[in-house]
Amino acid sequence: MPTAPFFFSYTLNGLEQLYLTQSDSFGSHLSDLCVIGLVSYFEAFCKDHFASIINIESSLLRNLSKHGQDISVDPNKVLELGDALFYNIGFLVAEKYDFGTAQKINALYKALLTVSPFSKDEMKTYDDLLRDRNLLVHHGGTYTSTYIAQNRSLLLTEKNRPFFDSLVVSKTYVGEKVDFIKYIARKMLKASHRELMKYLDESRIQLPEWKQKAVDSFLNEK
Repeated sequence: MPTAPFFFSYTLNGLEQLYLTQSDSFGSHLSDLCVIGLVSYFEAFCKDHFASIINIESSLLRNLSKHGQDISVDPNKVLELGDALFYNIGFLVAEKYDFGTAQKINALYKALLTVSPFSKDEMKTYDDLLRDRNLLVHHGGTYTSTYIAQNRSLLLTEKNRPFFDSLVVSKTYVGEKVDFIKYIARKMLKASHRELMKYLDESRIQLPEWKQKAVDSFLNEK
């Protein structure tokens, strides 16, 4: 049974508690770390949920291959898994893919199940979040000339200086991004449930009870 929805929900709740209960003595540092963690955990969720879908119905690998995605796996890893391969084939395939941007996530889910988790506007919102996350990870939040150029409409009037001023991550900012990621995750779960059920019906595939429970669990994310 896939645990990605439950683990991700648990993780998001933990992040919320961190930024909501942080004391002023930490400044914005804890909020910075929450943004970094939010993106990291969401990327892992996208990968793990994708893999879980394949583990439930491995014939979906044909869809990936048909749309030009590489579904080959390392024979050595297959031998290492042995009988457990049946429950882990999705993870072997998914670990090679890049779920690092909204565009890449859309492309992979569309190839698998004709699902596009992000709309055009939502892709822009996620790209902005990634840009902030990368600034925090690679530059400690200090503005670079590239970042200011990419966000000129937001930063120009504030006269922010590259290599001197820094991104300030407020509790409000973190809350908005957590809510956005929650929305995208729920949207992804509902759409993948719908399209997987459609695929199974059209392919006349009857899942065993334990696998059907796994599919139904997509809708149980809180």
